[in-house]
Parts: sequence; C-alpha cells; structure tokens
Amino acid sequence: MIQAALGIIEKMRIEVYDNSTYSTPTKTIFVQLNPEKYSRRNNVVFSEDQPLGASANNLRFNRSPSEEVTFDFVFDSSGVVPPGKIKDGKGELSLLDKAGDILGALAPAIVNPFAEVKSVEDDVEEFKNLTIGYNGDTHQTAYLQLLWGGFKLQCRLKSMDIDYTLFTKSGKPIRAKVKCVFKATATHQIMVAQQNKTSPDLTHLRTVNMNDHLTLMAEDIYKNPSYYIDVAQNNKLLSFRKIETGQNITFPPIK
Repeated sequence: MIQAALGIIEKMRIEVYDNSTYSTPTKTIFVQLNPEKYSRRNNVVFSEDQPLGASANNLRFNRSPSEEVTFDFVFDSSGVVPPGKIKDGKGELSLLDKAGDILGALAPAIVNPFAEVKSVEDDVEEFKNLTIGYNGDTHQTAYLQLLWGGFKLQCRLKSMDIDYTLFTKSGKPIRAKVKCVFKATATHQIMVAQQNKTSPDLTHLRTVNMNDHLTLMAEDIYKNPSYYIDVAQNNKLLSFRKIETGQNITFPPIK
C-alpha cells in the first residue's frame, strides 16, 4: 500500500541459479528500466515425408521445442536514469532503494558537462557474465527465472545482441540496448508430468503396487488386456499371476 501511495514501480527481476533445481538463487538482477514490450514464440517441428511424384508433404509431428521469449533491456550510465541493481541471493529492493529510484526519476536531468561519465560497458559485461557467461564450476551457463508482475518463466539465455547507441565525445558508450532471447526450460519431473507419455508404441517401466494385476496393467498401457502374455514372457515371469509388490515390470512397445 505504501509503495502504491508513493507511485513505486515494481522492477522486473532476473534470478540467477547454478542448477535446474531452482532452489536458491546466487544473484538477483533488478533491471534499470522495465521493458516496453516482450514477444513470445512457439513452434512445432514436423517430419516431412513426401512420396515420389507427390505435390505435397505428409507432415508428421516430431517435437514441440520450448517457448522462446524476447526482451529488450536498456542500460544507461549518463545519470539521467537511476541505475539497475544486483543483489546477492533472493534479493529484494528495500524501500530506500525504491525511494532512490523515484527521486532519481523526479530530479532534473542535469548532467555536469565537465564530469567524467562512466561507461556503460561494465554494467553490460556484468549482466552478460551472470546470464550467459560460462561457469567453470558447473561447466554450463546459468539457469534463470524471470519475474515481472504476473509473468514468470524458468529459462536459460539463448542469445544476446548488444547495440551501443549513445557515446561521449571521447567515444565511450553510455547507453546500450541489449536484446535477449530466453528459452524456457523445465526439470525432468515437470517434463514427465507435462508429456504424460502413455503411448503403446513406447517402452514403459512400472513398479508393482499392492493389488496390481498384470492383465489390468497391460490394459491400462495397451488399451487391450490380451498383451499380458507377451509382457510376462518379456519379463521372464513364471506366471502372470505371480507378481510381487515393488517389482519392476517392463512393458515393451507394440510393433
């Protein structure tokens, strides 16, 4: 309520993680300026079969790549815009930080022409190292979580294009536009839950629970109970009636 009364704008933040568990971030980046827009891209990859002499392709589903989201971030060291901030861990901006942003935005945009203006290159380089830089300890780039209002995305940075657009008389860049393409990622558990692969043309591994019956398990996977004999033979079971709780049963694909 205090923030609303003061007109405090919630800054977009990027949490940086070492691994895909997304347990505890190492850093939290608060952007200097919220993006004016962002774009989302989804696509499907097909396998294209075209018989000899045919005039069209038979498109068969291959896979659905992860969603890609594009943001443009602005970095400015001229002093006209309050600087961005990087906090350790799951950082939060204090009211003092936010009040400083308001005062900076309301202050007259007067820059001392004789003062040495800091180059924006250091800020861009730090952002680059945190988001797409190679980590020698984990042997990979960072896992990221984008948070802005109701928007949330667990992802990794796929590409970064940097355009420097404003310079001092000595040629130092003091403004940059950084275009970032983030590719959504998910843990193995989430992927399994989302895909829910129960197709009979795939190999399945099931653990026998209490009161499970091989015939019912086969019917659940193949939509046909008659395949239980093949399952019993594939698993070298002496009898389809003798399966034990905790036993792993492999259900081969139907060919």
